[in-house]
Amino acid sequence: MFCDLVETKSFTRTAPRHGVTQSAISQKLSILEREVGWRLAHRNSRHFQLTSDGKNCHPHFLEITRLADELDRQLAQAKVIPSGILELAVCYSIGLHHLPPLLTKFLKAVPKVAVHVHYGSIDRVHQDVLDNVADLGLACYPQRLHGLVIEPFRRERLLLVCHPQHPLAVRPAVAIRELAGHPLVALNELHRSPFMHGVPKNQRQHFQPVYKFDQVELVKRAVEMDAGGAILPETVVRAEVGHKILAAVPFEKGGHTEPLGIIYRRKKQFLPALTRLLKFLRPPRPAAN
Repeated sequence: MFCDLVETKSFTRTAPRHGVTQSAISQKLSILEREVGWRLAHRNSRHFQLTSDGKNCHPHFLEITRLADELDRQLAQAKVIPSGILELAVCYSIGLHHLPPLLTKFLKAVPKVAVHVHYGSIDRVHQDVLDNVADLGLACYPQRLHGLVIEPFRRERLLLVCHPQHPLAVRPAVAIRELAGHPLVALNELHRSPFMHGVPKNQRQHFQPVYKFDQVELVKRAVEMDAGGAILPETVVRAEVGHKILAAVPFEKGGHTEPLGIIYRRKKQFLPALTRLLKFLRPPRPAAN
């Protein structure tokens, strides 16, 4: 009521906004002044003017009303049961290894939402989000393209993955320079990998892949056939290493990690279902000390 008075500078124009009489507005202002202990305004039948105390209080009262409106909005949104269909674009490695358990929990918690998952290359995921074909994207090596927002999803430790009979398979750890001369199988996006950024420029000619694929599963199959070693995230080969189909060797000094990201359009309208899914995908915050 006070903020409306400041805006209209009139008891007559403020009263209809609150569905009361002009006299009631004047009484409410007097009650407010008694509460705060200051005279907030000079008023008569024709003029309304703030005192210096009123001017000091006004921005704080505006902030209180803004916070109250925001609380009402969030409470109303929380009462809305998320429903509808969400389109999710994912690269193969995330879609096959990271997403399934998260999606199972999400669909159990929000049963009225259906999620359509589209698998594709990293570039395809970015394009689907830009074209608004997908509401969200999950991709390795997320690209900072105009119109896209990137949030961190996970970081994956990169390992040398090779056939169990590979000469380096028995090593407890390997240095990048030791891979020179060994055939390499890779994803098309190898040039974006932090692994390649760690290879000195004068050695990069030794890391030209003999085979390149757009799917991590095809890379793994080629390694199984002993076509060469590969630099892959730890999660995507855990099952094969456990069954001794493949061997995985860490790099010295911890090696490198692969960034995985959540991407969406900067001007995307976040309906309740999409907001809820994003909360499920965001990494958990570290516990406070």
